Amino acid sequence: MEGFKKVCLIFLLLSWAAISHGASGARLFRYINGEGVVVIDDKIPPAYVAQGYDILSSTGQLLDTVEPSVPQNAVEKALRKKVLAAREKEDRFILISYSSVAEIQAAMARKLDQLDREVKGINTNIKGSKRRIAFEQQRAANYQRGGRAVPKNVTETLFELELEVKKSESLLVLKEEEYEKMEERYQGYIERYRQLKAQKEAAIED
Repeated sequence: MEGFKKVCLIFLLLSWAAISHGASGARLFRYINGEGVVVIDDKIPPAYVAQGYDILSSTGQLLDTVEPSVPQNAVEKALRKKVLAAREKEDRFILISYSSVAEIQAAMARKLDQLDREVKGINTNIKGSKRRIAFEQQRAANYQRGGRAVPKNVTETLFELELEVKKSESLLVLKEEEYEKMEERYQGYIERYRQLKAQKEAAIED
């Protein structure tokens, strides 16, 4: 019986949302999907209605909030509030910082070029260290062929160079990951900027 009541309640919420949307023709719905990502769309999948959602104007202004129809603990409520606040903060940042997609693309190109130069610099350092390692290894081999012990300074230099290579290779992995994340971030800015501008233009037309 309890399950039936919940289904009815969800159905009523969906019906109310559809009526509200149809009346204005320009309302949007903001909810959090299963991956914890804030989604703004002109419709809500039934699976996410029960968790609550916001009703926005076509310009992104908050018009109303539909509370969850199923109980939520304090942690879930705090998480939802945090995610929505982060989305709004990023939207403001995008609109204040950029006036066109071209500007975002240019900013992304500058950031990626800088990271690309850093990656190339690290690779150059690694190659240089490996050349020095090869030279020191040759020196050590010469001592051994001559029946002499390898000097301490040669073994210490080899150890330091090999350690330097390992550190540089670890840094290289981090920089490559940073490059991928930076590119993904700016691509997200571009997509979100287009959505926000489309909403604004739709509001003007209405």
